[in-house]
Amino acid sequence: MIIAGAGGHGKEVRHVLIQQGFSHSEISFFDEDPTRLIDSGILSSEETQAHFSKDSRFVLGVGNPFFREKLYNLLVALGGTLFGLTNHHPVLSEDLAYGFDEMPFSFIGPDTKIGLGVLVNTRAHIHHDCEVGDFSEIGPGAMMLGGSKIGKHCRIGAGVIVLPGVELGDGVIVGAGAVVTKSVFEKSTLVGIPAKTLI
Repeated sequence: MIIAGAGGHGKEVRHVLIQQGFSHSEISFFDEDPTRLIDSGILSSEETQAHFSKDSRFVLGVGNPFFREKLYNLLVALGGTLFGLTNHHPVLSEDLAYGFDEMPFSFIGPDTKIGLGVLVNTRAHIHHDCEVGDFSEIGPGAMMLGGSKIGKHCRIGAGVIVLPGVELGDGVIVGAGAVVTKSVFEKSTLVGIPAKTLI
């Protein structure tokens, strides 16, 4: 198994994989920055491609939506197949396909739609009938309440609350601890309680 990204989130992903039964020797890292300091080696593009001939699975070990998508595209081009992390604690729709990462103690309610490469971080809650666009990041402890929707490449900070039925467009960033009470469709940064556009 290859973890794409050798920073702090990559270490958390490795921890989850080990909890799921992978051994240290089965896990390698790939990073475009070979100077990253991590306690195991970082594979080059050539080594990664050779690894994929034996095991094509990889997980995304970065949180930033831009880098998640970039690494996803790069590793798919090298022959890899995205392996979504799963969590043993949530209630999930039976038809929910895994192409995203769900960190420990998160919750995903029924009838949700979660896009490719999404990160649902530790203790984040996505309630019923919500939608999350491709490569978005839901921060630790954030909550999307019933029927809320966020677009692609969004960054929802730690502890954010998105109220029921609120919609956020592509590329919206919400600062930690904000409470989003109104829909925002243009790319912007929201902060505060209630959340307002940062000027």
